[in-house]
Amino acid sequence: MEFRQCSIRGRVYGEIVGDDEPGKAADLRRQMDAKLEQVCDYPYPYRQGQTTTFLDTAIHDDLHADSAQAHAVYDFFTVLALCHNVISHTPDPARPHVVEYKAQSPDEAALVATARDVGFAFLRRDRDRVICSFLGLEQTYQLLATLEFTSARKRMSVIVRREDGRIMLLCKGADSVILERIRGNQDSLRQATLDDLELFANHGLRTLCLGYRFLSEAEYMQWRVGFDQAMASLDDREAEVERVSDAIERELELIGGTAIEDKLQDGVPETIAQLALAGIKLWVLTGDKTETAINIGYSCNLLNSDMQLIVVKAESQEATREQLEKALREFGDYHGDLSYSGGGGGAMAGVAPKSVGAWRRLVR
Repeated sequence: MEFRQCSIRGRVYGEIVGDDEPGKAADLRRQMDAKLEQVCDYPYPYRQGQTTTFLDTAIHDDLHADSAQAHAVYDFFTVLALCHNVISHTPDPARPHVVEYKAQSPDEAALVATARDVGFAFLRRDRDRVICSFLGLEQTYQLLATLEFTSARKRMSVIVRREDGRIMLLCKGADSVILERIRGNQDSLRQATLDDLELFANHGLRTLCLGYRFLSEAEYMQWRVGFDQAMASLDDREAEVERVSDAIERELELIGGTAIEDKLQDGVPETIAQLALAGIKLWVLTGDKTETAINIGYSCNLLNSDMQLIVVKAESQEATREQLEKALREFGDYHGDLSYSGGGGGAMAGVAPKSVGAWRRLVR
């Protein structure tokens, strides 16, 4: 997993540098090292500039300015540095500033590592305290609650108390989930972020949305009573926790979104192409956005330009059937075997042609 780009307050950061441009990548890394040093007023010790994949000198230019964009960038990387379940460790005790991360999800480790390399390093946890170094200043946050990510929730949140006593909820998750939870009067930012995320997805990058909100002491304490009760529930505990979590994950301030490249292992496209030629059928189950899934399908040779793509987007059984029927009317009536080039290596290669009626019986 490699962090490539992000959208913050409607501005896109991250230059796409190919593997065949090592000189350009090295030059951008050196420039980012120098600009981060200017922001911090001294060399930032936690940045691993030789390996970082997020390349854009503008991020530190904006951080150095006293502007609304600078505050947005600060908030963006604060969410990445705090909202996670990553474990930090220092492989070499003689080099305490070399901090590595371990996580169940490789994309989560990539998010936290990028925040570190930009200047927002998660250092360690100490019971309910989270110790970080933001632009050279060590900061401690009290972790009050963690609302875990699940496939049903499609988001994760943490509630923390800052050093100044203010309470913040930090949230990251799928754009479809986060955008329905943001406060009003953010229409232009919402649309700009959506446009940027669609651009990222069309390039095969996996996306997340970030948001936050401040909580009053009274609001948090009232919510905490219900949360503790839900956590202690013996009947339908998961549903109770989700109900209480959903109530607090509202009225978010939208910050932006991230874009991560999930690189294929060597030989995967060639292997998939050979399996298709052998008549082996491949199905891929993914939680990615449709645009991302299609782009990855092409990059791994699961799809190719000779294929006819049928995109079905429905939220009910009846709507799904209607869309499949429409696809059969427009496509299946003219291609009895539903494979490209008459079965010459497509998704249905080697399958005996079926009548239109036979295909329709499959969707009933």
